[in-house]
Amino acid sequence: MRYNHILTSVIGAHPNIQDAIKYFENEDRIVAVVADGLGSKKKSGDGARLICYLIVEELKSKQLPLLPADIASPNIWYKYFEDGRMNYNDYCTTCSFVVIDKKSKQMSVGQIGDSPIFVSTDSNPVVEIRREKDFSNITDCLGSIERSQFVIHNYVFTSIIRVLVTSDGIGDELNSSSLDSLFSYLSAKYQSYTPKSRSRRFTKEIKNTVGKLNHDDKSAIYIWSI
Repeated sequence: MRYNHILTSVIGAHPNIQDAIKYFENEDRIVAVVADGLGSKKKSGDGARLICYLIVEELKSKQLPLLPADIASPNIWYKYFEDGRMNYNDYCTTCSFVVIDKKSKQMSVGQIGDSPIFVSTDSNPVVEIRREKDFSNITDCLGSIERSQFVIHNYVFTSIIRVLVTSDGIGDELNSSSLDSLFSYLSAKYQSYTPKSRSRRFTKEIKNTVGKLNHDDKSAIYIWSI
């Protein structure tokens, strides 16, 4: 079994990008992370980049399946700012990830905050993993005083895996009734391009479709097996 991926991170209507993405792959493991820095926090982009780095470093070798208590990265994230005498509340960010173990055909996805994840295994329809904001539009995040653990979902697959991790600038615009069609479209279209050109073409498509629907940064990583 082989795996393909496309990724993008497009700046929204503000001076500096506050999203971050990171993708890691070797012969045994895939780790993909999307973090969405909160727009109200002046250094949230730095917080997003840090958690992406920490998650990849931790999960590229950790045994699956995962439990929330297994993941040390959030505590390391807080400690980094505390040790540097920095206010971690200036660096608030959500974070969502997927880790795939190629040999055991296991997958874990994790989420702090409202960056959506969409998953389909084998012949199953796409499952949405969305966290709803409350009435005040406040989302769970790293950097809040009340420290959160990742919400984890574990999967086992036989031959087919498709997963899309997004910031809410893209995920909030996706129609639930069209997700299966979207996955089929992305897999078929981007399989036809060379690996070097896929993400460049995907970025162009995101700018032309959802680019003007909201002012948020727009980041996504889509992974599919072939």
